[in-house]
Amino acid sequence: MRKSRRLPLLAAALFLVVFLAGCAGHYFRESEKGTYVYLKYRGAKSVFFACSLDRFRLHAAEPAGRDLWKVEIPPGSGFSYFYVIDGRTYMPPCPLKERDDFGSENCIYMRGV
Repeated sequence: MRKSRRLPLLAAALFLVVFLAGCAGHYFRESEKGTYVYLKYRGAKSVFFACSLDRFRLHAAEPAGRDLWKVEIPPGSGFSYFYVIDGRTYMPPCPLKERDDFGSENCIYMRGV
């Protein structure tokens, strides 16, 4: 096989591995009335979101597509957060973290960062 064909095949194979692995991912969308939090998590049956804006009250997420969950929270410029998926605490990969009072970590969200 020529070198020029190997690179596209390798890229396609890598994409397939990542896609089929069902890696969890999350993102935020801001609006005037609140912040929408989205979590992609394969096979979850229930998802809750907890954040420091309201002393970590659990917010039930609703299905928003295949393996995608959505929750709306009040607007805030920054907060710490975590998820509870099928009864277990889950902290997704996130660039900013802080230690909590229980010896664990929470993710930190900063609007506009």
